[in-house]
Amino acid sequence: MSAKSFELLLEMAYDAPTPAVFEDGAAAVYIELERALRDSKFARGTDKGNLSYSFERLRLGVAIAFVKAFVRLAHNEKSKEVLEVLQDAIQAKNTREIDKIIQKRIASFDHLYHEIFVNPQREEILHLFELTLDAGTKEELDDLIMTGLELLAEVDWDYTHSDDDDSDIEPLDEDFLKNL
Repeated sequence: MSAKSFELLLEMAYDAPTPAVFEDGAAAVYIELERALRDSKFARGTDKGNLSYSFERLRLGVAIAFVKAFVRLAHNEKSKEVLEVLQDAIQAKNTREIDKIIQKRIASFDHLYHEIFVNPQREEILHLFELTLDAGTKEELDDLIMTGLELLAEVDWDYTHSDDDDSDIEPLDEDFLKNL
C-alpha cells in the first residue's frame, strides 16, 4: 500500500483534489506511521506512544473518508455530526485526547444508521467504516483503503431515492395482504 492510495481515498470521498483533512497532508500521515513502525522494530524499550498515535491518525483518516462518502450519499444532516466528531478528533495531540473527544460525542454515531438500507452502497460504506474502527494493524487499514478505493470508484454519487423509483414495482396483491 502507499501514501498515494490513502490520498486518493480521501480525494474520492471528498470529491476534491486536496481535501483539508490533515494540516500536513494525508501522505505525511501515512509516511509517519511507516516511520513509527520502522522505529519501533529497531528501538528497544522506547515509548510506543508515537506508534499508537500515528496508527490512530491513519485510522481516523480512513474512517473520515468513509464517513464523508456516506454523508455525500445520505444527504442526512445528522450524519454530518459524525464527520465533525472525527474531524475534531484528528486535531488531537495524543491518543488519550482522541478517545476523550470521541467518547464525549459518541451518541452522534447513532445517526449513521438512519435510512442506510435505502441505498446498498451506503450500507457497504458504513460496513467499511465499522471495519476501520475494528482494524488493529497497518495491513488491515491498507486492505480497507484498497477496498474503499474500489467501492468509491463504483458509487453512483447522483443516486437519490424517491417515490418515482417505486413506480416500476408492482403493487402487492390485496388478497395476499388480507391473508397475512
